[in-house]
Amino acid sequence: MIVMLIIGLIIELVDIPFYLKFLHSGIVQPSIPFICMLWWFIDLGLYNGFTIIMSWSSFHRYLFIFHEKIFLQGKKRFVFHYLPLIILLLYILIFYIYVIIFPPCKNTFDYTLPVCNNYPCYLDDIVLGIWDSVMNSIVPTFVVCISSVTIVIRVHYQKRRLVNQRNQWRRQRKMMIQLISGSILYLIPNIPLNVSIFAHLCGVLESVAVEVERYFDFLCYFVVILYPLVCLGFVSEVRKKMQLRRLFLLQRAQRNATVIPQKTHEQIVR
Repeated sequence: MIVMLIIGLIIELVDIPFYLKFLHSGIVQPSIPFICMLWWFIDLGLYNGFTIIMSWSSFHRYLFIFHEKIFLQGKKRFVFHYLPLIILLLYILIFYIYVIIFPPCKNTFDYTLPVCNNYPCYLDDIVLGIWDSVMNSIVPTFVVCISSVTIVIRVHYQKRRLVNQRNQWRRQRKMMIQLISGSILYLIPNIPLNVSIFAHLCGVLESVAVEVERYFDFLCYFVVILYPLVCLGFVSEVRKKMQLRRLFLLQRAQRNATVIPQKTHEQIVR
């Protein structure tokens, strides 16, 4: 969760301001290749990295709910908890630094389109382009969907068996709801987008559903913006400290009325 929040924060601090600046001026500023490559790295690389980490998080949450014993031992905890995350982060950084910063082809930058046309040259490469579309976007989205459905089904069938174990059932239910909430937020714009990408890989013309794809691509920004709120809703300690009820209802502190005794006529004369 922390890694995904950090990735989302970087996207919010770089990608979104670049986009707002483009909408204001109508051109990428400053109009230099470095800005385009940085924008591509954030918009493509880090967002796909966000997707990859979320897919691992869905599978990791499945292991944590139904096979929590593997996280109790030091070696197994490192192998199943820390090592996969480290490998995935290294893979994301190395892959997108190579294909965007040091590409095996010559990039073309269009400063009159958002994200400099958002089409690095490696996407035309048969191997790199298909690998990025399938393994870094379509497959992780499929994993998020399958893992979420599997957890819901298995928790439903285990509910009867855990009736007498209320604490364990409550903890599993809380983790399940948290996972499903984040998954639904992610899947709403990304399933149609990845279906469109898969259709284009299968031979459908690029001009088909291009407008719809742009809308869903823009909606992906809301995944990054709203994900912290999903996380906040399930962190009870933080929620209590922030006192969200007072924040949203704008409750005012009650003031105790004080009674000031008035002087009588005789006291004034004296």
